[in-house]
Amino acid sequence: MKATHKILAALFTFALIFPSGAYAQLQLGKKKGPTSKLFLAESKGKGTIQTGGRIYEPKQASAFDAPGTIIETKGEAYDAFVYSNGTGMYIDANTRVEIDRFVQEPFQPDRNNAEAEPSISQSDVFIAEGFVGICTSQLVSGTSMIYSTPQASINIRGQKVAMQVTAEETIVYLLEGDVTVRSGSKDVGGTILHPGEQAVVRAGTADSPPTITVSPIDKDLLSSLDDRVAVACNAKKTVSFETGNDVTGNGGETQIIANPTVPMAMPTGLIVSPDRIQPGG
Repeated sequence: MKATHKILAALFTFALIFPSGAYAQLQLGKKKGPTSKLFLAESKGKGTIQTGGRIYEPKQASAFDAPGTIIETKGEAYDAFVYSNGTGMYIDANTRVEIDRFVQEPFQPDRNNAEAEPSISQSDVFIAEGFVGICTSQLVSGTSMIYSTPQASINIRGQKVAMQVTAEETIVYLLEGDVTVRSGSKDVGGTILHPGEQAVVRAGTADSPPTITVSPIDKDLLSSLDDRVAVACNAKKTVSFETGNDVTGNGGETQIIANPTVPMAMPTGLIVSPDRIQPGG
């Protein structure tokens, strides 16, 4: 079942997101960059991170290769990650996320905008279940960010979006920015959400096609959604990424290096811990 959805998501990416000529120009194989990274900025509770053929317990301020990584959180847990393109990701309790693909071109030299991602990137991520909040960097032209679920494919172009996934439905909440939601291979055009809207996607049956229902986000959910996506946004402030030569035995290949940042002063504002927030959806 999951494989079918991944194939559909890939077809969406190829056939719908990029015209054939434009996609040929964006193939990252022509400008192969260093292996993309994930930085674990904040972690609470139990979970696992499977990467490089090994399984680890979450450890705050750790970094690892992003492609092929599987992240799972247990009850009362959450993790906040930062991709090496500057995008933050909040993963709530009882959630499973699989990073099928995340590649970047070489970082652009002399970057003057700290909010912009350092190079073109392409990501394909599968959410099997649970809640995920995304806070993107300023995505550069040519970047592709696709999140798929058992019911939907979500093309994220920025900036703050949350997704709640169960076995029956996917709910996409757009707080800020621009996303397109698709419900299946026949949903060629997709549904564009506007900030403040949510899309409920339900899988079809043998007798009926998949459905997408768009409505305003319930006001009672907005505070909870904002707080959890804010964790992803705050995570972005905890690390910066640069490239350098690895001298640990990999032939001096260029690597992406995660540099944790240290605040000059402790924050004075009260921050509501995500474990105090009731899940929405």
